[in-house]
Amino acid sequence: MRSPLVASLTLMAACAPPHPARPYPNTEPPAGEAAVESEGVVHYFDRAVDLTPFLVGFPYVQWMPSLRTNRMFVLKTGDRYELQMLDLAGAEGLASAVTVSDVDWSQRSLWRVHHQSGTDTLWLHADARNDEHMNLWTMNLKTGSLEQVTDHDYVYGFGLDEAESQVAYLPRAGAAPPYRTCLRVMDVASKAAREVVCDTPALSFTWSTPRFSQDGREVFFTAQVEGDRNRVQLVAVDLAAARPSVRVVTDAKVPRTDAELLEGWLDADTALFIANDDGFRNLYSMSRKTGAVRQLTRFTEDLTSATITDIGVVGVHRSPLGSSLTVIDPRTGKVAAARQLPGAADVLDGRGGRVIWSHEAPDQHFELNVQQVWADAQGPAFGRGWALGLSEAVRSAVVQCKAERVTIPTFDRDKATGKPRELHAFVLTPLNPPADQSRRLALIEAFYGGENHYSTFAHVMCAAGLTVVSPTVRGGDGFGKAFAALNDRDLGGDEIVDLFHVARWTERTLGLRPAQIGVFGGSHGGYATMRALTFPPGTKGHHDRFDFGFGLAHAGFSDIKSFHDQCNIPDWVVLESGDPARPDDLARMKDRSPLSHVDLLAAPLLLTHGSNDWRVPVGESRAFFEKAKALGKPVTLVEFEGQGHHIEGIERIARLYQARFDLLQRVVESPPAPKSASAAGQ
Repeated sequence: MRSPLVASLTLMAACAPPHPARPYPNTEPPAGEAAVESEGVVHYFDRAVDLTPFLVGFPYVQWMPSLRTNRMFVLKTGDRYELQMLDLAGAEGLASAVTVSDVDWSQRSLWRVHHQSGTDTLWLHADARNDEHMNLWTMNLKTGSLEQVTDHDYVYGFGLDEAESQVAYLPRAGAAPPYRTCLRVMDVASKAAREVVCDTPALSFTWSTPRFSQDGREVFFTAQVEGDRNRVQLVAVDLAAARPSVRVVTDAKVPRTDAELLEGWLDADTALFIANDDGFRNLYSMSRKTGAVRQLTRFTEDLTSATITDIGVVGVHRSPLGSSLTVIDPRTGKVAAARQLPGAADVLDGRGGRVIWSHEAPDQHFELNVQQVWADAQGPAFGRGWALGLSEAVRSAVVQCKAERVTIPTFDRDKATGKPRELHAFVLTPLNPPADQSRRLALIEAFYGGENHYSTFAHVMCAAGLTVVSPTVRGGDGFGKAFAALNDRDLGGDEIVDLFHVARWTERTLGLRPAQIGVFGGSHGGYATMRALTFPPGTKGHHDRFDFGFGLAHAGFSDIKSFHDQCNIPDWVVLESGDPARPDDLARMKDRSPLSHVDLLAAPLLLTHGSNDWRVPVGESRAFFEKAKALGKPVTLVEFEGQGHHIEGIERIARLYQARFDLLQRVVESPPAPKSASAAGQ
């Protein structure tokens, strides 16, 4: 019988919120004392929804572990967002985490940190004003002082070598496409940097975490052939060459949307990377000496994360149906051990004999696990360890939905099977539904739906007695490269018709009227929300639409061409909608823009946006609002000063939710509009 190498220690205790004077109460107030309503309470009719347990009951987001230095970095949310550090070697729970600076990260973007233990310095990929003008910064962990190291228009990513003596990064120049991006290498001690090689229109550098070879002489990162997101390549640059050039590692003839080199090397010659050449993210090996690339695994689910440990690669392959935490032989690709898990798991870090992995589900809040893996005569296995998660009191407060997986038929056939296509979805219904049937509403997620994750938005809606339907429409993640590509160059087309079929399924199954069914989403989902409410029948010959009762669009774009010209992801727009330099594509972009069809808006629409959003500039919501108001359409715009693509901070988040509930209450209180004669497919 195998015995674990580490004693079991479960740390699921409640974690103190950032402001002890206003804690989230785990018990009822003493008899005779009235409970004081906090500033995080929002209202929907007679229901008061306290956001405090959702936002600070377990106030930790963005886990950034480093088993190499035995430190965990995490943002602690509240009125302010604090960057905290936890010592993993002597962790006694998150109560022992310490705040490392006085920076309020609700006012800034922080994407990644690297802990340089020798000097006790953090390298950060961050911005200064929540506008995603990302650069490199350092933070002295002894003093908390923050220093900007680079000053570029945008930095895609960075990575340090094994000796932590040099950092490679990919700065982009230009306020609009075509951009120019170069690989730069900086000496860590002096901060002196040199430009090594720059991209070309034929091979453009993009978002990537540069990785060094073991000897520090080469850097590996990703690039796109002719700026095409479907032709991603893993590339290498020899830093010691007299005239450094870019060497393509992967097969340039194979369509690919992912290529990600894992941290660490098996030996001086062999590295591992994840790519989706065969339609799903799988594990590959690469020989530095010969250039040979070999596919190691052949999962028919995406390998979403993986890390190299002493006993092999620990990774997770999953779909929205569930996850498998596996140990993979890095030489053969054979799965040596596996643990099946409901919901979504991901490996965040691994080193030696330990891994850190997360786990959640639509009706299960986030949990973090630190676990041993080991090998003996019986082979690899997972040991026991310790976990960080919610107290029972907080869990009961923030889990307000019952989740059910369903399939919903749509309009076409799956070419791979020849069968009618069905969309995966989760239906999240309130544990405490409203007694008044007129207050029952269903909110359909416009894009990024169907994910096997806990959603604060969904559970807040359920707490108010509302239902959320979260489908994976075509173009969504989780079902491989082919499904994700179904909306390429079709932005605002069949993906929206999928929503109409989901809405009609919701109408039939939940017994609701169209006026009680709305659509919501953020970013691409914000665009899809506006598009669903202004969809011209006849698009692609469908002659279809649905009379949604309302819409909630956050940080969405309303004019595809102007979004392309202003945003920091123009290559995504070209992939999804086309090249505006081509007249036919430009005409389609204009026709697929909600701004071109504001006259068709009939349902109340709430637009919310951060004023500092650079990914989707706030002008996109302003333009739609101004045109809709001029036409007398039912639209409301709420801006959040100083906020970026996401809204952060308790007070601002509460204002966001109250604006949503205010609109939903008006929808219920208003008499239903007459059914549109143009609604088809009922």
